[in-house]
Amino acid sequence: MDSNGHYIIKIVLLGEANVGKTSLVYRFIEDKFRENYKSTLGVNLLKKEMNIKEYGEVSAQIWDLGGQESFKSLRKLYLEGANAGMLVYDCTKKKTLDKLDDWIQDFKQARGNEPLVLIGNKNDLNDKIKVQDKEGIDFAKKYNMEFISTSAKTGSNVEQAFIRITKKILDKNLNI
Repeated sequence: MDSNGHYIIKIVLLGEANVGKTSLVYRFIEDKFRENYKSTLGVNLLKKEMNIKEYGEVSAQIWDLGGQESFKSLRKLYLEGANAGMLVYDCTKKKTLDKLDDWIQDFKQARGNEPLVLIGNKNDLNDKIKVQDKEGIDFAKKYNMEFISTSAKTGSNVEQAFIRITKKILDKNLNI
């Protein structure tokens, strides 16, 4: 909490390259979508001020981590101080869900039992979906996470996902 009584939180977005992490962040922060983001090299750091009904002003620092294997060595550093993680997979590519076990392991090693939420992104691509929501829900249950199906392109459930993770952080840290 800062001197004005605002909560400051750090959320990290985790997942393989090209699952839509950057698109989710920009949809949430600017309510915009672009078809052609370049792959994140290292980390993007963005901020969003929110007013959460039960808590008041919250300043979210959102760390969008590059998904390439070459950045794996930097994960521990980026995860430092994270209050929660959003694990993102592309529901048109099964291997992006399968690879999340590694991300979860890295997160739990660095952050213990901080909250995680599983995001199945690109749910607007109906004819290309390879991972049904049920599979996402089952994966989330295995790790005691909530599952949210989103589309950065249409904006479906994006804001709700960020608000849910923010409330999880505040509930946990304030023991409500």
